[in-house]
Amino acid sequence: MMPKSIRYTLRIVMLVAVVAMLTMILAPSVPTHSPYASALSNLVSSPVYAAGCPDKACDHGISCVSAAGFKCIRFNGKGCTATICG
Repeated sequence: MMPKSIRYTLRIVMLVAVVAMLTMILAPSVPTHSPYASALSNLVSSPVYAAGCPDKACDHGISCVSAAGFKCIRFNGKGCTATICG
């Protein structure tokens, strides 16, 4: 026969494991598009940019255009700037 303290400890561990499994099973797998989503949720880095230079430059501080050797950075619709890839 097990002592009560070990039995209660095992019950708590099992309860925590069940709750953890339920949160993993019931969590949404795909982010939903809603007005309540985070404004930063679409800022995930792209594997294309991680591989090298995106080859985009800033056109007169207004928009990004294709140009070899540059990385264009946009500012919330208020223009852009370009840096040399290196």
